[in-house]
Amino acid sequence: MSKNNPEQKTYLDYLDKSYLEELNYKIWSTKGARFNANERLISLSRLSNLCISLLNSYLIGIGLLSVYSIYNSNVLNENTLAYSVTCLSIILLVFSQLENAKNMSKQAKDFHNCALELSQLYNKLRIFKTLKSEQTENDKINFAEKIASQYEQILQKHENHDAIDHELFKSFKRKYHKLNILEATLIKLKYYFKTAFLYHLLIIAPPILLFWLIRKPI
Repeated sequence: MSKNNPEQKTYLDYLDKSYLEELNYKIWSTKGARFNANERLISLSRLSNLCISLLNSYLIGIGLLSVYSIYNSNVLNENTLAYSVTCLSIILLVFSQLENAKNMSKQAKDFHNCALELSQLYNKLRIFKTLKSEQTENDKINFAEKIASQYEQILQKHENHDAIDHELFKSFKRKYHKLNILEATLIKLKYYFKTAFLYHLLIIAPPILLFWLIRKPI
């Protein structure tokens, strides 16, 4: 138990106890990380689709600058603008292909299915632990071996989650993992910059560039 609060368990308490307790923590934390991976990929899939759609719109808008001659001639000329639009079109095409190749929706579904399987295994373990008075030592050993084997089989069937998914899980359960508020906040910031930041930048930056291209010199 935690020294500061005898009622508050931490992950170290699980690791200091029996293998069954350690297995309980492994399944619980992996289940949480897989659910986080599912939510991360669903969110990124939506952001990716939105980003590609908006980038196509921005590209059309930049291409129309030369048609209506509303760009700042002190910044670029018509040939430079046409060349820039062509290059950006190629870059956007490559970016779109790379994003589609990630197949994030399928990956998200796989992580969700894995998390559900782990949830069922975790429930079996919790039920077994509530019946401890009726169990012999051999019962506990046999059950632990069976659950460990099923746990490994589930992990082998599915792709592993990213490390950031487990870190995010720890930040949500910071008292269990002895993290202070600052440490948990830093993990969430790291998670943002490793996931949504690039998409948000690509959504926000082009309108600023477009405004810069059409603004009139002072």
